Amino acid sequence: MSGVYVADRKPSACDHMALARAIRVEVTQLMASSKVVPKSYKFLLAVPAVETARELVCNIETAELFYPSTPHGVKWRKHYLTLAIGNCYHLVQDIQTVRDIGLPVNVNRFERIAGMLDKEADTLRGRRHNTKLTGSLTLAQKIEKMEAELAEMRDIADG
Repeated sequence: MSGVYVADRKPSACDHMALARAIRVEVTQLMASSKVVPKSYKFLLAVPAVETARELVCNIETAELFYPSTPHGVKWRKHYLTLAIGNCYHLVQDIQTVRDIGLPVNVNRFERIAGMLDKEADTLRGRRHNTKLTGSLTLAQKIEKMEAELAEMRDIADG
């Protein structure tokens, strides 16, 4: 027990990563089931959906590799979070396609994954919005520092 009341607990910084992995497992299990996707549709529907779920996890893990201590890190973290949000939307489209084709599928099997995808997309949008430049230096100070480094590099290159 953590000693913190449930009402006082905050979401972990890694909850979105665990949820992405759970989404990948859920999508893989759903699409592997012949009751959900018949064999004749596996390559058309199941393979792309499973690959999109894999990309979701990869994009989230890649976003976390960029620490937002530089403008470059902020840019790329936001970029990969945006790709992960797009993966969530693509998975929703894949699931809707399975339903819209008219396959004899129990729609209730998709409720859990739909809720997980909505929660993940919301969480990722929040993380993208809250990704800010961190560090003790202000942006103007960082620009000055980089300009000084650039001047040193030019001196070295000139001679």
